Amino acid sequence: LTITRYQTFQDLYQYCYKVASVVGLICLEIFGYTDPKAKMYAIDMGIAMQLTNIIRDVKEDSTLGRIYIPQDEMEKYGCSTEDLISQKDTPAFRALMAKQVTRAKSYFAQSTGLLPLVPFRSRMCPSVLRSLYMALLDRIEARDYDVLRERVGLTGQEKLTLMTTSWLGAFWKSLVRKW
Repeated sequence: LTITRYQTFQDLYQYCYKVASVVGLICLEIFGYTDPKAKMYAIDMGIAMQLTNIIRDVKEDSTLGRIYIPQDEMEKYGCSTEDLISQKDTPAFRALMAKQVTRAKSYFAQSTGLLPLVPFRSRMCPSVLRSLYMALLDRIEARDYDVLRERVGLTGQEKLTLMTTSWLGAFWKSLVRKW
């Protein structure tokens, strides 16, 4: 509750694990799973989702004095804490955000094996969450990493469409595997 800066990604990883991956591991125990590898995939999905939240909320968090982007990476890209707090939208800041999006997407890619290891009745929830969060990352990319002007989000219709297609996709894959 008192930490407002993270020196390295390893430090941030620990935070993401504690606030998001642990929730995924608890859900996994509730949902059930068929292989212990599911835990690793759930951890990766939690990391990916929390990184997505961090990227999307840079503006809001910085106005509250919270900087979740690793300080060493900010320094490497030439962005200071003051730049973030004053919401300076520079090419360096956008390159830093591109790095963060790439990292989040790599964690989503690492979590791909989760769905087949979760029972059919529980598969839709992680499938929908994955689709919604991936769409946020795609939207941030499409906006050239502009997360300072306004909060990036999805419309109600986009969410509904994604929820429906991911749910049906997970349902269909389950049926195909049973045959």
